[in-house]
Amino acid sequence: MSLSVKEMSGILNVLSNHSSSVASVLDQISFFMVYPWATALSKIVAYYFFPESCGWWNNFKEQFFYGPLLCIFFLGLFPVGISGFILWVFVCCFFPRKKYSYLELCPKRSHTSNETSKNVFTLATCNVLLANETFSRWNNNGNPMARSKLIGKRLLQQTPYFLQNFLLSNLSKKDTVTNSLPDVDILCIQEVWERYWAATMIDQLGSKYSYFIHDVGDHRPKSNYCLFGSGLFVACKYPIIAVKFQPFQYRTHYAKFFSYGVLCLKIQISKDRVAYVANLHGQAYQGKDAVLYNQLSESLSAINAFRLQTRLPEDNVVFDAICGDFNFDNLSPGDTATQNHPLFNQYIDICSKRTGEDHSWTVGTELRQLRMHEATVSTPDKLRDVLVDDLKRRQYVLDADVLEHTTALASIDPAPNGNGEVVAETWGGKRRIDRILIRKDSPAQVIGYAFSSVLAGLTDHIPVALSLKLTNDS
Repeated sequence: MSLSVKEMSGILNVLSNHSSSVASVLDQISFFMVYPWATALSKIVAYYFFPESCGWWNNFKEQFFYGPLLCIFFLGLFPVGISGFILWVFVCCFFPRKKYSYLELCPKRSHTSNETSKNVFTLATCNVLLANETFSRWNNNGNPMARSKLIGKRLLQQTPYFLQNFLLSNLSKKDTVTNSLPDVDILCIQEVWERYWAATMIDQLGSKYSYFIHDVGDHRPKSNYCLFGSGLFVACKYPIIAVKFQPFQYRTHYAKFFSYGVLCLKIQISKDRVAYVANLHGQAYQGKDAVLYNQLSESLSAINAFRLQTRLPEDNVVFDAICGDFNFDNLSPGDTATQNHPLFNQYIDICSKRTGEDHSWTVGTELRQLRMHEATVSTPDKLRDVLVDDLKRRQYVLDADVLEHTTALASIDPAPNGNGEVVAETWGGKRRIDRILIRKDSPAQVIGYAFSSVLAGLTDHIPVALSLKLTNDS
């Protein structure tokens, strides 16, 4: 997909993940050879193995009209698709490749990098599940083409203000759960799995953000078999002056075909101020293996090494944050090891009261996939009403009582009590896996935090946002 004419005319700099123009051309050729063929295959599998619960007529059309046509299209393009994939593997094997692409649009007048007076910054993170049709439907979140455009529009439904609810004396869920987003300066996104969806997101978000990191992944036969990237994506108001992506070495099962990892950024907030932000995505369904613990160790090592390599003596680091989908929570018995990881000796989870206990104003961020499209949670306002209700929330958000990470989490119902009733619990609907952490020595104070229902019906995660105020020493 190409960007709109408006955005194309405003592009100042494009940093491809190839240093060679020949490799860039071959990369693009292979993409256009593979993408239509792979998309047809994905839709065929989705139509026949993951039919949507949207009525028999739609399923009938997919299986008896669109499906056969796509099969003909797929078979006709088979030689082209296979040749394109062979070309892609050739490019991955024999041409040096950066692990990300960078796009810079014309800076917006309202947030140039010369704003030395700005002292409050807001970060947000969200998992949007923009993938091929098969993977999307497997997660009960089909039609990624329509969702991608709506997600971009919803993410721009921001108030002109920052969060400051921590100034309230008796903070409650009604103060931290919102139906929109504040004015976000740095937006970290997970599961933007393909270039097409990245282009769609840039096209939507380009009216507010000027700097983008996308197409992140380590594509090598020994890394991910030249298949899927990391899905990590960042939109930022300020120039990104250093980037490093570190793929996780410890991955199991399906994750070996993906580039799960941590993306480290150094951002020029103003002429004499910089910030460090990391965006990560931990592997889901680790089972009995200590996958997430090891991935946290790799993340901490990569982040600290990146700071050491890129920090200059004259740098004034005003904040350092880690955003992402960690895929574990602070309450579940099965997450005890990761809850006590050394990462939390260096970074603060502001939502955590202590290991094994969250503040009362927090809510879970992982929705029950089988119920996320019900009318009760179909709009941001309706989802917000459910999130603040300790009993209703259990029906739509996973409980923080997980013993083992298995695929059963995608379809599990809330556990009843001894009387067979589902009642409010301290851990009910509080599987909070999407987080923003702040480094302990950051010269900034967190003044607000929010769980946003803005993406209701579009993803199985709740976006979170954090505002921090720089101290006089910054």
